[in-house]
Amino acid sequence: MTAVEHPEFSVLVVDDEANIVSAIRRELNTPPLGRYRYAVEGFSDPNQALARAREKEFAVVVSDFRMPQMTGLEFLKALYEIQPDCMRLVLSGQTDMDALVRMINETHIYRFIPKPWTNYFLKSSISQAIDFRQAALRNRRLADLLRKQGIALPPDPDEVDHILVVDDDVAICHAVARDLTHRGRVDDVFAAMRADVDQTRAATLDNAQISVQVSTSPAHALRMAESVDFSCIIADYKMPEMDGVRLLDAFAEKQPDCARILLSGAAGMDEVIAAVDLAHIQSFIAKPWVDFELRAAVTQALAQRKLTIENKVLASMCRARNLDVGEG
Repeated sequence: MTAVEHPEFSVLVVDDEANIVSAIRRELNTPPLGRYRYAVEGFSDPNQALARAREKEFAVVVSDFRMPQMTGLEFLKALYEIQPDCMRLVLSGQTDMDALVRMINETHIYRFIPKPWTNYFLKSSISQAIDFRQAALRNRRLADLLRKQGIALPPDPDEVDHILVVDDDVAICHAVARDLTHRGRVDDVFAAMRADVDQTRAATLDNAQISVQVSTSPAHALRMAESVDFSCIIADYKMPEMDGVRLLDAFAEKQPDCARILLSGAAGMDEVIAAVDLAHIQSFIAKPWVDFELRAAVTQALAQRKLTIENKVLASMCRARNLDVGEG
């Protein structure tokens, strides 16, 4: 019988406590191992970890949040500049709401793993992160094969991004819809500032190409998903029928490519962590929100969704043309 080959992936672990690094390395190499094998490199100094990341590619990073040299947020932002495709997981027993929200919105962490962790959740989180990364990289590689041949998806001038806002307070629904469809002078200043820093984030919402629908019922929102292809859903957390995390998770089952944003003034740390781990939200927006920050979050989510879908379609075209020549 031929032995089953298990792909090996490099995992970067960063924690100022050396015993934590050793424990994670030991657990990732202790049965049951699952379908992947891991080459774990651990550092208690985030600066040394960044130096290593300049030398070697990592599939996943597991980073502590509170470290004396720099915060997990600072580390992950620096690592993103070096390796944007490295999946980011945060492991921490201590953080605060503001820091967690910034990690979600600025570094787009894939999972938050609380200390003390369970072996199953740690291993499953890493394997799922690798699954997500490999699928995205494979689609991008295949899509680039067609782009190099001058083949691209033509822009659709009639394409409309449907955005769904769900909040049991109808006034909130309409306020969000109004802020998404009305542009103020501060948006021009904000966009110019963003363009100076990062050209990829300078885009703004085109009012002619978005359609905002509202619902005060999570159950109704899920029924709407049966007939409308939504680009983004923005959901409140505290609703009588179903909380926002459960709604976004259920919505993702129906429309996995729809961007998901949690909007709340009632969600605490545990709820926001659940939104990351279960619903895989792209952003968290606190109530009361700032209008141009809301638009910026939605703009970024829509842009990322568009690129992901374009890569999927081009990758499918590439396979149909038998141009898939492997991972090399």
